[in-house]
Amino acid sequence: MLKTFVAALLVPFTFASATPPVVALKTPPVATERFVIAWLPGEVRCDRAIVTPEYLERPMATLGWNNTVQPGSVSYMFDIDSSGRTTSIRRITKDVRAIGSDDIAPSLAATRFAAGSGQTNCTILYVPRQSSIDTTAVADLMAYSVNAISGPLPKEAWERMYAGSDCRDERELGLQARVYPDFKFIPATPGVREWSMVGYDIKDDGATANIKTIGGTRNAALDLASRKAVEDTRYYKGGRKACRYPYWRGPATLAPPAIPDEEQFRPAGATCPQRHEWSVKPALRFPEAYRRRAIEGWAIVTYDVAPWGEVSNIQVAASQPTEDFGNQAVMVVRAGKAVTTQGFVGCTERVKFAMGPRQDNDQN
Repeated sequence: MLKTFVAALLVPFTFASATPPVVALKTPPVATERFVIAWLPGEVRCDRAIVTPEYLERPMATLGWNNTVQPGSVSYMFDIDSSGRTTSIRRITKDVRAIGSDDIAPSLAATRFAAGSGQTNCTILYVPRQSSIDTTAVADLMAYSVNAISGPLPKEAWERMYAGSDCRDERELGLQARVYPDFKFIPATPGVREWSMVGYDIKDDGATANIKTIGGTRNAALDLASRKAVEDTRYYKGGRKACRYPYWRGPATLAPPAIPDEEQFRPAGATCPQRHEWSVKPALRFPEAYRRRAIEGWAIVTYDVAPWGEVSNIQVAASQPTEDFGNQAVMVVRAGKAVTTQGFVGCTERVKFAMGPRQDNDQN
């Protein structure tokens, strides 16, 4: 280990005048202004021909600081199956600091194309847009407030969203009854968390008026049900203008493509049994970016096992709908330890990432 030694500088004693005091220079404070980072999708090309999606889901925006290094653009390659869903999503650009890009692949997995014969070798480029709170569109601030994946919005963002409103604090109004839509009758979109922001006034008697949709994901059923819920909401006090209230509907689960037989990926010369025991069972951890969109996936990995049970040489043989599930499966299997005294080579494992039973609690 390299050790660093600090030597004391010996100054001869002198009767000269006292040494002037050292003045500490204050470092100017670093500005801490927040920025909104949004990744904007470009055109889709499949074998060099432009293909227009039926629905192109944009990645969720994130918050950064004004000293955040501006990220470069990132490219993805993918296929489109005969049903119009995207598969085999993998990132082409590997050497850029893509800040706030965690939701690009999940959003691409939720994108839909027209059903047909399918496409291969499709590409799309995402370009970052970094904007201050003062210049970010109010609609984008509303969208982030509903999907705050990197911390709450700063005060100045809420001031822009409530510009011209005297209706920010419901505690002052005395909420009598907040009504919610019956979400089980509102269709959910696979992989997409939809929302509707309702604007309204409160009359002197506490009833709501001038109700309208002022932002959202354009889910007509959710917009209609949200306006009806605000219409039935009541307050003890009134006389307020430009009130705001969001409702959102959690995504429907997006099931993965069909899983192939893992035996077809078994390496030649494998000595590993089809199933073996684990002394330390791998713990499945769902990738967070996909959990919040309810996107399921799978991966098939191959690996070797040492005589003392340690797993090594882990390789991803296949994964869907994105390469991220393969990367996550590697970490899952690596954490396990097998029961063996002789070791194996050529083991295969199918790792399934399933949402499991869900309760519709991701709604408001």
